[in-house]
Amino acid sequence: MTDADTITKNAKSNLAFTLVDLPEERRKNMARLYAFCRIVDDVVDEPGMTPEERHAALDRWSAVITCQVAPLPGIETEVQKLMQEQELDTAPLLELIAGCRGDIAPVQPQTRQELLAYAYKVASCVGISSAAVMGASEAARDYAIALGYALQLVNILRDVAEDYSRHGRIYLPADDMELFGVTIDDIGAKRYNYRVRQLLAYEAALAEKYFCEAEELYQALSVDDRNCLIPAQAMSLIYHTVLEKMQDDEYRVFERRYSVNNFRKLWFLLRARIGSFEFPSIAEWGFLTDEKKQS
Repeated sequence: MTDADTITKNAKSNLAFTLVDLPEERRKNMARLYAFCRIVDDVVDEPGMTPEERHAALDRWSAVITCQVAPLPGIETEVQKLMQEQELDTAPLLELIAGCRGDIAPVQPQTRQELLAYAYKVASCVGISSAAVMGASEAARDYAIALGYALQLVNILRDVAEDYSRHGRIYLPADDMELFGVTIDDIGAKRYNYRVRQLLAYEAALAEKYFCEAEELYQALSVDDRNCLIPAQAMSLIYHTVLEKMQDDEYRVFERRYSVNNFRKLWFLLRARIGSFEFPSIAEWGFLTDEKKQS
């Protein structure tokens, strides 16, 4: 088992779960990409490093993916090989690194535009690169961007308490918090009240908007592209269900962490595969005689 496979398996993430649907070669390449994204995220989140060490580690990864340094054996070699063999555009992954770098000394977004700019870097750019590795065409780019927004907004809603208590991060826009009369102290004290519920519902509506946009873009893609993107579409189903759970439960994010069990994930993976299949028209089934076809 490669380093990338080990990292992906140990992560037990939703994305790692959906990769079982891919052909072996694409699954291996997606494991490399996922491992890179996981490591970059951990550089920022894991304890025991100074800010200077975190910046240096991200600098190193920027040099690895742009092939400016010789990679060390193991995951660096695997990631650089992925970049070269797939001829991946480095720009989205450099944007990801820039987004993660911003979390070293986090600044709360003032507006939704600033929030979406952050989500583009840490989620949509991952989607753009993932779509390429999974074999989708450039036509899938807008779908990847919209889905990235939706998934990241769900993450922010679900993890609002943990992000602040563990890392001192607030991703909810300051303008939106002011609109509903919610303060950072409310988040820190885990005050569950009407104002907080209304704020979270307001952000959830934005996530719903991007789920709908992503679905429309997905259905407009070619059958070949939809087949390539089955894992991404399964992710959409999984995360939308998490969002629905929060909505139904009135956003009790201070009390519990919302998730989907493995049985339902498998069902969503099957649904995504069925949904990507284009059924032939009745005329193509061959049930009609030539005479009836002409009538």
